[in-house]
Amino acid sequence: MEINNIYCGDCVKLAQEINDNSIQMVVCSPPYAMQRAALYGGIAEQDYPQWTVTWMESLRPKLSEDGSIFIVIRENIRNGEISDYVLRTRLAIRDAGWIEPETIIWHKPDAPPLGNNKRPRRVWEYILWYSQSRSPYCDLKACGNKKSTRVGGFAGSDRFGEGGSSPIAANQHRELTSGTSRISDLLTVTISSMDRGIKHPAMYPRGVPNFLIQTFSEPGDLVLDPFCGSGQTCLEAAGLGRKFLGFDLKEEYVSLTKQRLADF
Repeated sequence: MEINNIYCGDCVKLAQEINDNSIQMVVCSPPYAMQRAALYGGIAEQDYPQWTVTWMESLRPKLSEDGSIFIVIRENIRNGEISDYVLRTRLAIRDAGWIEPETIIWHKPDAPPLGNNKRPRRVWEYILWYSQSRSPYCDLKACGNKKSTRVGGFAGSDRFGEGGSSPIAANQHRELTSGTSRISDLLTVTISSMDRGIKHPAMYPRGVPNFLIQTFSEPGDLVLDPFCGSGQTCLEAAGLGRKFLGFDLKEEYVSLTKQRLADF
């Protein structure tokens, strides 16, 4: 399979052509069950956990030992309550032997008033993080704040002590220090930063993959998006000096991404 290219087809089948241990990270936003089935198809909620485990397992031998998979997703409100398919999917992935190091939240403060109109306006989505390693590669200062002084005082936390079950790790800085801060688990990327004029119904802003790629890979690493859609992940990977691969079932989106990459 040629690197730095986009392919049309099912990601499980296409994964067979990728060299083992060659992918450093996967960044994707799979179909949200049947929420947008009229636009590009979908997966029934009862089938979603096993479907997710299947495509992730197809990538297991292709992922580097300390590589990561990131899934941008959020469940819908169904019959007056939150659907449980994302919860069941997370548990199924764990049951399959994947490690979930942390949850990252994508905050979109200017999100439009979508979702159930009898519930609060939705302004965030999950970024689920999985790896085969308990110590996946990450550079937590790659996107850290380099301009302000980092606060390390943890005011009011002294009563918990240090180390063990305490929220303050042993040997962790507790005084004010200057330099680059470690990123938090809250990523704020506005919807208004979205590329305009792109004909795809479910894009995320390029700031989302930009943050993930910088933090969880190094220049020259291979980044895969198995549901590449409009190509946001692949564009950011190329711009950040990473290699990339993109898969999509629909030829029109494959063509769209190829054209965007050519223009880029």
